[in-house]
Amino acid sequence: MSNIKDSNVHGPDFREAKPPQGGSTIPVADLFRLDGRTIVITGANGFLGTTLAIAILESGGDVVCLDLPSSPTAENWQEVENAASKHTAVLKYVPLDVTDGDMVARVFAEFIPTLRYPLRGLVVCAGISRNGPAVDFPISTFRQMLDVNVSGAFLAAQATAQEMNRSNTSGSIVLVASMSGYVSNKGVDTAGYNASKAAVHQLARSLAAEWGSRKDMPLIRVNSLSPGYIRTAATAEALQKPGMEAQWVGDNMLYRLSTADEFRAPVLFMLGDGSSFMTGSDLRVDGGHCAW
Repeated sequence: MSNIKDSNVHGPDFREAKPPQGGSTIPVADLFRLDGRTIVITGANGFLGTTLAIAILESGGDVVCLDLPSSPTAENWQEVENAASKHTAVLKYVPLDVTDGDMVARVFAEFIPTLRYPLRGLVVCAGISRNGPAVDFPISTFRQMLDVNVSGAFLAAQATAQEMNRSNTSGSIVLVASMSGYVSNKGVDTAGYNASKAAVHQLARSLAAEWGSRKDMPLIRVNSLSPGYIRTAATAEALQKPGMEAQWVGDNMLYRLSTADEFRAPVLFMLGDGSSFMTGSDLRVDGGHCAW
């Protein structure tokens, strides 16, 4: 067994000299605030992305929205712009394919110099789900899900960490996973999606282990969020299957589906100073689905 140690990693006896970001030094009212920070959201044109963008703008942060379309097409995009105007925040939308490593590097290099506040956070919402029996599921579709859900999350997190390292700025990264990373979805064939979300859990833990304990870079906390079923346009088709809504509703302890706005507080918590001692964790917000 090798006894070579990485000199850049804090050992178990390491004691951080500076005080933690959270704690009693920060007023309770500010623990969810994101003033003076820029937060990047991938998949920002989707139902969850726009909801979180509004929440971050309302909490004092500037937002850079990244997604595939050349311009935002979300039905509620005007609400996002209204929130930016109301709170005198800076809102940017930039097209991005999160699976294209060269494009990720180029896009970050282009928007970083234009920011008013330093990049202090990332929320990875970009993800896709494809259903179908595993016995004849196309491997090309399986690989596409892994590429978007896992490789895309890694590339966005990597680019964010590189900028935080360059600017010597600490921050927080939130990867949106799923309760499906823990359990199978009864009544729906989603082997590839479930596998990809389990990978996101492990990716978050592994990045947290690297970026929370290195002496040669600023502290970067990495956590994941695991939503339960959300009632959106994206789930509408699946809910048309006879008996599916009753099953999904009955599968959790609150006997209902969630709405996108119920994930605002969890994400603001993980991005802000209120979660200063939280990293490498998964915050499961599933109505008790996985706790039966």
